[in-house]
Amino acid sequence: MRVMPREPQISRSEMIRRCRQAAISISLALTIAACGGGGGGGGQPTAPVQQNPPPPTTPANTAPTVEAGDPQTIEWPTATAQLNGSATDDASQTLTYAWTATSGPSGVTFGTANAAATSVTFPSEGTYVLTLSVNDGSATGTDTVTITVNPAPAQAAVYPASDAANDDPVNHGWATVAAADVGMDQSVLDQAVNYARTSGTVNQADNAGMIVRGGRVVASWGVIDQRYDMKSTTKSIGGMALGLAMKNGLRPSDTAASKLPTIGNKPLANGSTGWLGEITIEQLATHTAGFLKDDDLTGAAEPAAATLVDRPGTIWRYSDIGLNWLAEVLTAVLAEDLSTALQANVWTTLGLNSSSGPTGGGSLSDVHWRDNQYRDQDGGPYKRELASGMFVNVNAMARVGLLFLRKGMWANDQRVLEETFVSTVSTPVATNANLPNPLAAEYPGATTNYGVLWWTNANGQLPNVPRDAYWAWGLGDSLIVVIPSLDIVAVRAGAQAAADSSVGSRVWNDDDWNGDYAVLAPFLDPIVQSVSR
Repeated sequence: MRVMPREPQISRSEMIRRCRQAAISISLALTIAACGGGGGGGGQPTAPVQQNPPPPTTPANTAPTVEAGDPQTIEWPTATAQLNGSATDDASQTLTYAWTATSGPSGVTFGTANAAATSVTFPSEGTYVLTLSVNDGSATGTDTVTITVNPAPAQAAVYPASDAANDDPVNHGWATVAAADVGMDQSVLDQAVNYARTSGTVNQADNAGMIVRGGRVVASWGVIDQRYDMKSTTKSIGGMALGLAMKNGLRPSDTAASKLPTIGNKPLANGSTGWLGEITIEQLATHTAGFLKDDDLTGAAEPAAATLVDRPGTIWRYSDIGLNWLAEVLTAVLAEDLSTALQANVWTTLGLNSSSGPTGGGSLSDVHWRDNQYRDQDGGPYKRELASGMFVNVNAMARVGLLFLRKGMWANDQRVLEETFVSTVSTPVATNANLPNPLAAEYPGATTNYGVLWWTNANGQLPNVPRDAYWAWGLGDSLIVVIPSLDIVAVRAGAQAAADSSVGSRVWNDDDWNGDYAVLAPFLDPIVQSVSR
């Protein structure tokens, strides 16, 4: 057997030397590999592959940041506030602004609705939310601000003293006050007075009026104790008889025939329509019963043509006939002459004297209601017309206005008319809003403005006058104006203008009266604008 020779032992120092050399060799090999060595004959290192950078990104447009301003509180009659909106945006585009009213009573107006800073005017008391929208061309930001219009502070309920004895020949029981003491500008108030006295075809020597705030007279002119022909203002004054009847249970929705079976019995042709039984009390009082305008049922001759020409509730047509039939219905309901009813229930409480009959009444009479002039009901009990026929002085007119301003109350907590009646007459009837109005040029906005026997500004047809204003109004521009939010009553009456006083046009106090509010603005606007608090 062959014996293999034994390898010689390696010394410890030799082993350390060999391990060190191997480590150096491995390190060198790794270095060469990292630098691209190893093959290729020792060329330059290969450069790393370059990547194309990603395209730059456009940041997304964000809507402008909008500030509509801090909440505000103002107090009526202050109706205007200043708005100071602002906006910031991440782009350089031009910003466009738009203010809108998004909550609260309708009728808000902006000085400049497309400006960040502007004014805003409110139609009445209430809480309003306004929205400012800002657009940068592609995105819109919004913010809101709440503005509260508080009611005017409560005023002491001042009433004039009784004038029944006529022992105050100058003021007739009224207290007077300087305009400045009740927050009014006398110079602006004078503009209204001058218009009422001198404009149009008015006889400057024969008209009178009063402006009352807080129950005290701030302006007056003419002889306030002289009676004038009220013409259609009779509808509102004499219409207080409707309030008395409603106090006794009459409802506006009641049919007239249920209270007066002979409603519309003249002319006989009215009966052929089959509509007489449909007519309601409310329709008679709002010119929607279907009757023509003019009323002349005097004498024995029976008119041949029907005066009821439209089905009740289908058209708005100013009608003296309808109002005179209402007078007959109310006479039947109250079971007494309307003049007697008002004397007992209204005029005595207001401290006034009244009379009735064919003549003009006594010298102490503040109110006179003549007998029928256009109607003859075959000897029936009906003595009064509501279309016209009352002769009243401005002292009494102002007291009527103050009674309505105080919601039917008089001095010492005497209730004369129910508050619900006052609210009824000063509120347009919603169901009339969309009715046809064949004489819209003469009575613009009537279907949405006319209340019950009174005209109103409910739709803002007079933009500078509060929407809660309402008034009685007749030929010659006799007026009883009530503005609850300003605690104001304004009245005016005068001699009737001559025939053809304004041919082809409608001017103040002419002989061609209609329901166009344009002639009222120069009288009412300065009264409102005179109020500073």
